[in-house]
Formats: sequence, C-alpha cells, structure tokens
Amino acid sequence: MTDESTLLDLDQFEKLAATGEINTVVCATPDPYGRLVGKRLTIPAFRSLGLSGTGINASSFIFAVDLEMNPLDLPVSNADNGWADIRLVPDVTTLRRVPWEPHAALVICDAYEADSDTMLAVAPRTILRQQIERAREQGLAFKFASELEFFLAATPPRQAWELGYQNLKMLSDYRSDYQMVQAGRDDWFIERIRNQMPGFGVSIESSKPEWGLGQQEVTLDYCDTLEMADRHVLFKYGVKQLAHAADLTVTFMAKPKIDDVGSSCHLHVSMWSSDGSPLSWSEESGGMSGKFGSFVAGQLTHAADMTLLLAPTVNSYKRFQPDQFAGTAIALGADNRSCAFRLVGTGPSFRVENRIPGGDVNPYYAYSATIAAGLDGIARELPAPDIFDGNAWTGTGVPIVPTSLHQALRLFEECKMARAALGDDVFDHLLSSSRSELVAFDSHTVTDWEMRRYYERV
Repeated sequence: MTDESTLLDLDQFEKLAATGEINTVVCATPDPYGRLVGKRLTIPAFRSLGLSGTGINASSFIFAVDLEMNPLDLPVSNADNGWADIRLVPDVTTLRRVPWEPHAALVICDAYEADSDTMLAVAPRTILRQQIERAREQGLAFKFASELEFFLAATPPRQAWELGYQNLKMLSDYRSDYQMVQAGRDDWFIERIRNQMPGFGVSIESSKPEWGLGQQEVTLDYCDTLEMADRHVLFKYGVKQLAHAADLTVTFMAKPKIDDVGSSCHLHVSMWSSDGSPLSWSEESGGMSGKFGSFVAGQLTHAADMTLLLAPTVNSYKRFQPDQFAGTAIALGADNRSCAFRLVGTGPSFRVENRIPGGDVNPYYAYSATIAAGLDGIARELPAPDIFDGNAWTGTGVPIVPTSLHQALRLFEECKMARAALGDDVFDHLLSSSRSELVAFDSHTVTDWEMRRYYERV
C-alpha cells in the first residue's frame, strides 16, 4: 500500500541537494504525545551527522516532558542524570519531500542511547517496534489504518490563542455530517489535505464533513503497522502546518466542547502472516478465523486495562458519552457502531475496528496496546467473542471503558499482562508520565465549571 514514488532514496536526495532544490532536512522523532520533535539540519550537517555519523544529539528530556514542555522527573531524563543526551538516527526509508515546504525534506528518526547501539526503550517508536517483533516471532504481522477526526475554526491561530480558544468561529454553522454542500464549501482547504498528503507519503482514502460544527473526517489508507503509525503523526503534523498557513485553527482534542460531539480516531487492524497471507478471515466459517477470534478476544478482555494507552489525556474521557458514538460499550458487533469493537469487510479486507481512541491518541502507544492485548488472547487461546446484536450502550451486563483518567490509571497499574508485554521500564515510564498529567490537572487547575459553580455561591 506504500506509494514508493513519494519517498526519496539517497541518490534522489543527493541529486535534489546538489541542485539546491532541497536545502533543509527535518530530522524528527515522535514524542510521548505523538508530536514530531527534533532539529532542522543543513545538507552538510545531515550528511555528516545523519548519514555518515552516529546521529543527531538531542536531550533525553524530549521523552520526559509534559505538554507545556515542563521536565518530569522520570528515569530516562532527570536532574540526577543531567537530562543526558540521546541520539536521533534517521530511518532513511522514511525520507520524503515536504510538499508545502518546497526546499525541505523530512526523515523520521529512531532514538538511541548515547553510548550504545541500543534503541531507547521508552521512545514511542521503539515501544511499537518491540510489539511488532513479538508478533513476528510468532509468524504474525498486522496492518493498521487510522480514521482521524478533527475540528477546524475560521479563526486564525494567534487570535484563537489570545481568545483562550473560546467562542471561535467554526468552519460550518450547522450540522453537516456527510453533506456534500458543506464538503464543497470546505474543499478550498480540505482538498489541500487530500492532494498534498500523498506527496508527503501519506495515502488518503477519503474525506467528509463530520457531525460537529467545523468537524472533518479523513480516512488514511491501511498499511503495515510501523509505517501506519508514522503516517498518522505525519498527517497530524501536515494538517496543522496547512491549517496555520490558511489562517485556520485546528484541534485534534478528543472533546473540545462538552456540548458538541468529540473527535474519534477509529483504529482498523487486520492479521497477516509474516509472508503476507491474510489470516483474519475464514472461508469455511464465513467470518473470523480461529486465531483472529482469539486476537479480538484479547482486545476485548484488556480494553479497560489498556484504555490508558488509547485515551491518554484528562480530556479523552469527556468524549465517552454513550449517545455520541464513542466506543464506550466493550462488546463486539458486526457493523454495529454502538459497540467498542466493530467487524467490517470480508475476505482479505476483513478487520476489526476499535472505536475507543479519540483524535488525541498516540498511535505508537495505541497500536502497541492492540498488539499486546491481541497476542495475549492468542497465547491463551481465548474463544472468539460473541457478536452483540442491538444497542450495546443499553445492553444488560455490557462492561464500559473507564470514564476518567484516575480509573484508567488504576486499571493499567494492575494489569500484569501490560507489564509483561511492555517490560518494566516502559510500563513504569508510561505510568509515571500519566500520573504527572493527572496531578497537573487535579492540583494546578481551576476550571470554568468551578468558577461558575462556586464563585458567588459558596
């Protein structure tokens, strides 16, 4: 599913650099929030450090900060180790041009320890590589697709910041889900996404207006696991860049407004053999194969335990309202959107859709959680889940996902499968990072709700 023509091999890169068509290389790696962080290099520096050298030095603190860039006291980076350097080593298979920056190329880097050839264990890309390798050892591979939603406001970013993101003028004035009139009105901008992302190595399937005011949905074509996670973060990076240039403000928050729908990121996953044969579908049964049934069963079994990796922020849990199509009911449905897990497609396209994550998800963490939970189901030979028929939101005995970051943290902390699959260092890192986010909200924030409720009345 990869369009190789959008990527650059080193010979193509050198030809473009020699003519001056490219004069900058963005060397970036995904951080714990799914953002690209790194450095912009000159061509000589990229050659000497990224291609011939040992990598680009960066502080390990990029994996141990909160969203405000405040350093956290985590084992990977703290005052005691001096926020020591790590190395960003380009994965040259990801080198590509940036369509909206004609003179720039971008390459995704893996993070390595400063003094060894060992990848940094807690880097998101390393975490996902570890789960991919665990699957490969069992002769398995997976293909993923992210289906992302986001909101666009017709308020320029600087003005939106000064307004505290309150009372923004959204791109649409009324509900327009699937409406082609609104799609036509929005296409002056959305077509830039559809048409420029493929040139950025991010293949697009479709776009449409969503239910929320100013909300859009763009579906990415499926591909192998690591590449899909890379495309996911590149897509968000690109949309933010394009929106800023168009004087639009974009958010991938899970729930920007409590009185409007949230933004999802439905994750589609199918199972394949290491040699490329599809394994999800059984011609004999006309449905799930036995192994894929166990894989799906593992996801349902651990959905609550692993929600922390699917819903990473305090805001994520505001989206979990049963009447707004969020994946709150932990059940498996056949093309049933009231279920957190939904079977779609037939034959090689047969897959399960996880409807729990929001637009704020880090794909490296979410894909890792999916694989780890599924492999546990296979190891335990769990039977395929029953297919739920009807409204799962009101179904008797249907469990629901955690409804707060507090609850998700507690369940994750108690999950022995997650600790075993991820390893102690990664597990403790993820747990500590999430605790810091929760403390920041619980102890350092006064919300608008509190002001309205208590200011004059207590």
